[in-house]
Amino acid sequence: MAEAPTSTTPSALPSSSGSASEEVLASPPSDPNDDFWLEQGAKMLTESVSSVRTAASSVMTALAAMQSVWLGILGFAKIIPEDWVVWKKAVFVLPFVFWMPAFYCCVQVMLTKLLEINLHSPSDICAQTTQLLREKQAQLQRAVVCLFCGITVAFMLLLIRLKM
Repeated sequence: MAEAPTSTTPSALPSSSGSASEEVLASPPSDPNDDFWLEQGAKMLTESVSSVRTAASSVMTALAAMQSVWLGILGFAKIIPEDWVVWKKAVFVLPFVFWMPAFYCCVQVMLTKLLEINLHSPSDICAQTTQLLREKQAQLQRAVVCLFCGITVAFMLLLIRLKM
């Protein structure tokens, strides 16, 4: 079985137009799965921004649930001692200090950004879509970190209060 030439030097094969002046580089045969992976890459590119927005919506739902639970604990469980001074009582607001930036980051992910795209330039479209996706993914990661920091602070406050 003969292997395809792997030389990187141009060969003098005529192109489809028939002129011998164009040079065609020899390349190895493509993998049969290449078309499948190219389709998957195109699908990832088109669906990734909407997937990040869906994830941001889910994080916002989790934030709303955590804020509701924490407000319920503060309002009904009487975990804040009555004899504490106001600045000590304010410590129980710390989870919200983390959850509000998380909510802001999620809103930024959900907002539509005005883009000026040259519709006749695939490289421009690809570059702008990739940049937009990177920005939204970074904001979503910040939101998740803030969410978990707020949850951690809330549990620490509960544990501290239970030990008193």
